[in-house]
Amino acid sequence: MQDEHQKFLDVALEAVKKAEPVFLASFGNAIGIRQKTDARKSKVTDSDKEIERILVEAISKRFPDHAIVGEEGASKAGAVYTWYIDPIDGTTNYIRGIAHCSISLALWDVHGPLIAVVSDPVRSVTFTALRGGGAFKNGTPLHISATASLAGSIGDLGWDWGDKESRAALIAKIEKGAYRWRIFSGSALEMCMVASGQIDFFASISIHAWDFAAAALIVKEAGGTVTDMKGDDIMASSTTILATNGRLHRELLATLT
Repeated sequence: MQDEHQKFLDVALEAVKKAEPVFLASFGNAIGIRQKTDARKSKVTDSDKEIERILVEAISKRFPDHAIVGEEGASKAGAVYTWYIDPIDGTTNYIRGIAHCSISLALWDVHGPLIAVVSDPVRSVTFTALRGGGAFKNGTPLHISATASLAGSIGDLGWDWGDKESRAALIAKIEKGAYRWRIFSGSALEMCMVASGQIDFFASISIHAWDFAAAALIVKEAGGTVTDMKGDDIMASSTTILATNGRLHRELLATLT
């Protein structure tokens, strides 16, 4: 079974590598920029669409019976396994040429995330994880931070930009306990920063499965803890997330509820 899971990861890496040149070609110079009709009023580019097409084609060719869910509309029914695709996580950063954006690809089964790839083509960095097999950055094992108290922690926050009330409430709660907080925008890389020990936590009150599907596994396999804001296990339907180094998790949950 482990050999089969490794095959899934190998295919995911191969697919992402095919998409990286498209990502790099239009970084900071995107074309076909338009605003979505969703509640977030987020933007999408031609590169988002093309990268998703490349990933869907590569996955479907190798695993025709797997389900697919993509941020930009890719949808394919299947059984047992589901792929979650975010072709460009951090599209606004991507459009502006801000080097905090990524390609995120994950495979889930009935037990949750199974394999994960988060690629940062601009920095030539690839984060990977296999359930039970650890998390890696360009092949080097990842480890969460050793920060043991919220008072000494540095974290990152995420929200729906249109929800000022909830955003203000989140900030107020975090500022009571944490030492510092940041906003980089781009959930996948923000969670990979938790896995890398660069920051101690990431808390988002508005998120979709394709935003966290890969990075959640990377955090867990690096030794961290990931739940929703209620402390429950994450599911594909989760709309909030708390990813920490584990040591801070209980204290943060108490602070946020």
